[in-house]
Amino acid sequence: MRRARTIGAALVAVVLLSGCSMRMYEPVTEQGKDISSLYNVLLVAATIVFVLVEGAIVFAVFRYRRRDDMLPPQFHGNNLLEVAWTVVPFLIVTGLFVLTWGALNRVDARADNPRVVLNVVGFQWQWQFTYQDEKVQVEEGEPAEDLTVKGTIAKPPEIYLPVNQTIQVNTEARDVIHSFYIPEFLFKRDAFPGHVNTFDLTITKEGVYRGQCTEYCGLAHQAMRFTVHAVPMSEYRAWIAESKRRAASGCPEDTSPGQIAADKVAFDKPCLTAEAGRPFTLKFDNKEAVPHNVSIFEGDDENSQVALQGEIITGPRVIDYQVPALQPGRHFYRCDVHPQAMTGTLVAR
Repeated sequence: MRRARTIGAALVAVVLLSGCSMRMYEPVTEQGKDISSLYNVLLVAATIVFVLVEGAIVFAVFRYRRRDDMLPPQFHGNNLLEVAWTVVPFLIVTGLFVLTWGALNRVDARADNPRVVLNVVGFQWQWQFTYQDEKVQVEEGEPAEDLTVKGTIAKPPEIYLPVNQTIQVNTEARDVIHSFYIPEFLFKRDAFPGHVNTFDLTITKEGVYRGQCTEYCGLAHQAMRFTVHAVPMSEYRAWIAESKRRAASGCPEDTSPGQIAADKVAFDKPCLTAEAGRPFTLKFDNKEAVPHNVSIFEGDDENSQVALQGEIITGPRVIDYQVPALQPGRHFYRCDVHPQAMTGTLVAR
């Protein structure tokens, strides 16, 4: 008996202590408000059922307890009870089904003309955000590209979104399943390889919100974080314009190809510049005990011909790569060991 009481007290303490660490978020999206309202209805219904059932059990235990082994009086059948325990649960489940169906339809509804279309790609172990139809002309004579924000483990991405506007989000993964989640939004959707998951969000409150991957995806899963700045439309447009200007300006002057380093599964430079038509030496510094290399391609993506496939070095070490002469234009580079997380652009002028 004493042991049972000890175990019971321990379980109660665990429940109480775990409850102290719980944080309830006030939803800041229209979709989150629908989810929160439905959750509150389910919680109230579950609480009422729990109290009634447990109350009936406790009442029966004390009211009909006996201290002998005599069989109590027996009876069979009670039409009122049988109708009650059949009809009442049916009505409860039907009501909850109708409420849930309505909430899901509202949450999953899609606008015909969203104000912002954001394409989100998850990869080991970071995020890439592309603003559809926000075109940037990087190189003269080349097609304009959508504005893209990509993060690294050392520097997670920060994006801006307007409040009180419909935002269509298209999520996809390049390698394994990831999960797009922002606690204050009360909204989560998985990102799958080879499948686009689409949903709408309308943020109702300005603020800075932290997002993360909530589907275990490998060793650096905990580092898959990002930040959303929810701002008025005017501030959002100003940020878009400034981001386009920076993207169109090409690489800064201090990104010459003299040296590039790898640390925390990321390159320290997202962009390099080089003189077109002349070979050069690229010093690669691997700062961590993880295999990395640098491969440079003739074109602006990984489907083009390889100009340099650098030797993979397996630990902290510095190596010189001899890069052949490159044609003028943009060239893609990556780490062959981490081709999704570690990429960049080399501009040959």
